[in-house]
Amino acid sequence: MKKFLAALFLVASTAVGSAATVNVDLSGAVSGTLITAPGASFAGTFDGQTIVGTTGISGTPTGPLSLVASNFLTVAAFNPGVSPASRSILPQPNNQGPLSILLDSIASSITFTAGSADGGSISIAFFAANGALLDSFTQALGSGYAIYTLAAASPFAGLTIFNNTDPAGLRFQNFSYETGPAAVVPLPAGGLLLVTGVGMLLAARRRRGTAA
Repeated sequence: MKKFLAALFLVASTAVGSAATVNVDLSGAVSGTLITAPGASFAGTFDGQTIVGTTGISGTPTGPLSLVASNFLTVAAFNPGVSPASRSILPQPNNQGPLSILLDSIASSITFTAGSADGGSISIAFFAANGALLDSFTQALGSGYAIYTLAAASPFAGLTIFNNTDPAGLRFQNFSYETGPAAVVPLPAGGLLLVTGVGMLLAARRRRGTAA
């Protein structure tokens, strides 16, 4: 009986996945309006968004979240110093255009290198797989090249970096992200009743044994 209860409890609390780090591989990426790489894909906007001016974004992505080949993304190898040399993405025009990123897996946070910053800030909007806005905020830029780790209020499927106010624009590289926290499988209501019922039977058997 105890083993049976333990098995039921295990079913109730078993996780269906575990967190992991996904490194986006841009080694084969080339310049264009849409970049697809192992780990993530890149473009200027998601379907439903519109570029305003050089750096702005309007509109809300439609679901399911999907990229639209909009502004041009220049890809070039570069050594930022603060992280390994790799291929980098420079959103055009003027390295200031919006950059939208569709991840291969749901993420809890994303890390990347950006620079060379002379000040200013960027805005980041995080989206669910159905296009719903989950979170947005403004990130101040450090001097030169720096590594940024950003997280939303809840796990996300993609994000848009926009409103780049750095005078010379930015390049982005060395993207990685942490997959979302493991989901816990809840025990169905019938299963909970079963656990409760078995527990009551076990308690009754113990009482009878004591009385005997």
